[in-house]
Amino acid sequence: MTFFPFVDPNRRPQAKIRKTTEELTQKFHAIDPDLTLIHNDNFIDYGPEVFPQLSSIYWDPRVANHPMEHFVYSEYQLRYKNYPLYWFTPYGEWLYETYQKPGGTPDPERKTLKMIDQTILRIIHDYQVHNLLYWKDIFTEKQFEQEKLEPYKRLSQFVGPVKIISSPISFTDPKHRSLAAVEKNTEFLETQLDHLDSQLTVIHDDSYIDFGPDIGHFLAECPYDPEEDEPDDPRRYLSHYDYNIYFNETAIYGLSPYSIGTSFHGDFFNGGIANVTYLGLSKELDDAIEVIMRKYMLYNKYYWRNNYSYEDFQKIVRNYKKTWKLN
Repeated sequence: MTFFPFVDPNRRPQAKIRKTTEELTQKFHAIDPDLTLIHNDNFIDYGPEVFPQLSSIYWDPRVANHPMEHFVYSEYQLRYKNYPLYWFTPYGEWLYETYQKPGGTPDPERKTLKMIDQTILRIIHDYQVHNLLYWKDIFTEKQFEQEKLEPYKRLSQFVGPVKIISSPISFTDPKHRSLAAVEKNTEFLETQLDHLDSQLTVIHDDSYIDFGPDIGHFLAECPYDPEEDEPDDPRRYLSHYDYNIYFNETAIYGLSPYSIGTSFHGDFFNGGIANVTYLGLSKELDDAIEVIMRKYMLYNKYYWRNNYSYEDFQKIVRNYKKTWKLN
């Protein structure tokens, strides 16, 4: 994919941006001294016709040099007691996900934030209206007056401390990943492993269900245990891995979007050794296999991107790539 095709229109003088930041900082601090504002100096305002469209595109980590990898999604981050509260741009604001969900037991800090949320939003919306002045010439007079009203139509997303009603985890297949997505994952693994060593093969378990990140990580950490769990536990009949990887028909790894399992020669609890070691595979080969598995796990995140904001997803992917040295 080519480089990012948009350039900074430079409509906003840096001196005015600094002044706006100072004024916003003072306004938020006047509401509560624990509110702090951080400006992202790399933010580029592409304008009301372009920025909202660009900011609604996710980074696709499966695509090399994807243009959204380095896109700056927000201009400001507002924090309360050093914890994220709001991200905002001239064209929208996003409340930290924690506050978009029921708060459960009463929390003094949450109660305080709920009380000042409308005032915070008013300041954000005033900033957004003021920013339109830099783009006034692209509107008719009537359009401009209408645009100035739009920010104030957006309501608060803040959810106060209400009672949480717990419910059991549903193990119904969400059918979130399309067949084409699974086929794309399988083709990636087959191609990459075969290129690495023709003796490596991979088999997909058609019964595996991808429940998504939350339940997926839970199942990876807490699979069915016949010694601890009830016989009718629904986890008992779930496939643990999406794929099994073999070397010369000997299983070496089980793989899901949320876990990697090592296959053993002999009983793990009685001196068994990993099949990778038993087969005498080199560390270089084993490390290369892990990189391929980690890439599959990364690429699978894209199918669940809508669980996150555009900026959060970018951050998750970036951190994952850094952690597993996938750059």
